Amino acid sequence: MKKTIKTRISLLLLLGTVHCFSQTETNQNTELTTARLQLIEGTSNYNPEAALATYLLQAAQGNAEAMNGLGLIYSRGMGVPVNEALALEWFEKAAQNGYAKSYYNIAILYKKGVSVTKDLTKAAAYFEKAAKSGCNDGWICWGEMAKDGQGIPQDYTLAMSIFQQGANNGDEHCIYAQGYLYYKGFGVPQDYNKAIEFFQQAADKGNVMGIYMLGYCYRNGYGVTIDAEKAKYWFTKAADLGLKRANIELAQPLAENAAPNQTKTVSTTIPEVENITTEIPKKYKKVKQKINKSDISGIYTGHLMRYDWSGQNILSTTPIKVTLDQEGEALTGIWVEQEGDSIAFKATMKKKFIEFDDSKIDRLNRYQEPILETYKFNEAKLQVLTTEDALYLAGNLQLYNIKQHENEKPMYVILKRKITADENEPNPAANEIVSQLVVYPNPVTSTSFKLSFELAEQTDISIRIYDFTGFLVAKQKLTTTTLGLQEQNIAFDAPLGNYILNLYYGNEVIKTILIKK
Repeated sequence: MKKTIKTRISLLLLLGTVHCFSQTETNQNTELTTARLQLIEGTSNYNPEAALATYLLQAAQGNAEAMNGLGLIYSRGMGVPVNEALALEWFEKAAQNGYAKSYYNIAILYKKGVSVTKDLTKAAAYFEKAAKSGCNDGWICWGEMAKDGQGIPQDYTLAMSIFQQGANNGDEHCIYAQGYLYYKGFGVPQDYNKAIEFFQQAADKGNVMGIYMLGYCYRNGYGVTIDAEKAKYWFTKAADLGLKRANIELAQPLAENAAPNQTKTVSTTIPEVENITTEIPKKYKKVKQKINKSDISGIYTGHLMRYDWSGQNILSTTPIKVTLDQEGEALTGIWVEQEGDSIAFKATMKKKFIEFDDSKIDRLNRYQEPILETYKFNEAKLQVLTTEDALYLAGNLQLYNIKQHENEKPMYVILKRKITADENEPNPAANEIVSQLVVYPNPVTSTSFKLSFELAEQTDISIRIYDFTGFLVAKQKLTTTTLGLQEQNIAFDAPLGNYILNLYYGNEVIKTILIKK
């Protein structure tokens, strides 16, 4: 019980960032000023009983600031037992009397589900009321909920409008947030130059994220010429302000844009192209879907390219293997990538795009490695290309970051399968004895999981499972009696977390990521 109370109190401490006791910087009510000082532990003025009496008297006289203060006193247990229900009651009374910061406090309670049932719709509505009543922090929170689609439909245009209003009211984070939308091109044309203008304005006001993003742009050449010294200056400044992310970036040996096409990346409009080739594009291309072939079933190998937000630079190239089975417009398959997960997926081929059906993958995060983040497959736009001995699928893939509530960076995929001269059927690589390694379900939610793979010839096979520190968690020899698709049930009673599964045969090893939830 004590643990629950502490957790709830820590959530409510978020309320302390908005000058919660006073709606104005200077408080004309000297009695409340004295009462606030009496709530500070470790001082000669500390007298919570007297403070509570003052707040109760002022609230009884209709003082909305005192009502809000009582909400904080009871929510934090300042000289009294924690009473969340009573705290909410006082916040609501203050809100009924038009006290802006009480709207904000109520919104936090609904957003976090503290003392009330979690309700993002109500949270968004109260943040809006807080903003329009004069609480600057309400603007950024309301805007973030519009940006992320929490409690209200995701609407970048609305988010930008909210951030603009907050910025006009002096909120530094709202200034930064406008830069964020331009940086990624959410609801507005992607534009590094405009993003930097907002980041600089926010940084000039001391906003730590604006400061950090200036360092990031200088390190990668996004809208400015690459300048390692300026990048280090801004990162160090952000780190000194307590931003852990800045320390992580300072420790990274390579920039995100480690092999830039130019020293200064300038955002440009990217048109949709009708025809593509089998070559990896150095700059991102928007592809118009063209799948005229009746059947694209087969086993493909290839690469997934990830570009910066402007599409001007390749940030990473990941080897992938994809098995596709097509029945009419329905697609099923297995996706295996070197730096992420192995998943089974379902999709529907439509005229203008391929739509995925609730398919998710876990991929490593550059900044918090080895932490995995979950992405949803949204859609793909592909073209079929053929040569004398191969069939290619190439085009765009769109992933959605579930935690961040936003699309991932632009991605381009090129897949190839060999075809025979007679029947144009898939021809799996003959030199692979073991292939198509898949863990399912993944994440693993019980004390076992199934392991499937294709076996081309009999060989000794074993597996070892390591955690991300390299500690051996489990090992097992596998017994196979037939060739073709193999399914093995693997006992795995381990703590929650992320693991690497290695499958060994001969001198070869195949790796995949396993997640225990």
